[in-house]
Amino acid sequence: QQKEQVKLKVGDKAPKLTVDKWLKGQAVNNFEAGKVYVVEFWATWCPPCVASIPHLTELQKKHKDAVVIGLAGSERGDGNNIEQKLSKFVKDQGAKMEYRVAFEGKRKMATDWLQAAGQDGIPCAFIVDHEGKIAYIGHPMGMDDAFDAAMKAVTKKSDKPEKSDK
Repeated sequence: QQKEQVKLKVGDKAPKLTVDKWLKGQAVNNFEAGKVYVVEFWATWCPPCVASIPHLTELQKKHKDAVVIGLAGSERGDGNNIEQKLSKFVKDQGAKMEYRVAFEGKRKMATDWLQAAGQDGIPCAFIVDHEGKIAYIGHPMGMDDAFDAAMKAVTKKSDKPEKSDK
């Protein structure tokens, strides 16, 4: 079986966010320059995904200026039932899940992100750096160093004095 060609790699511009509904936290419509984002694909039926929830919360607390998004794009079931199930799950997680959570049911993000990056499993996290480029693709439990580096790059950028046109 031939593996699909990888179209999305570290260093590439991040694809768009196409979210049906924000279940927790403020909506994010696009990636702002100067901000670091984590987009983590997960599902309620996936034990490793559920196991990484406290870790993502820790990272969000450590890097308050970053935006962590848990994207449920692989839920099983139909329409409203899925949204209700997800909303209940997120609510039941309470303080264990202290980051933004979004739902996308058309699998467009799964296609544009996971499939394009040659990722066929979840959980899978993408770090989008301050320039809107992918800085990491992989398991959320393995992204700490890449996340720290992405956050340091923002600090370095903002430490530089502004050039004047005079």
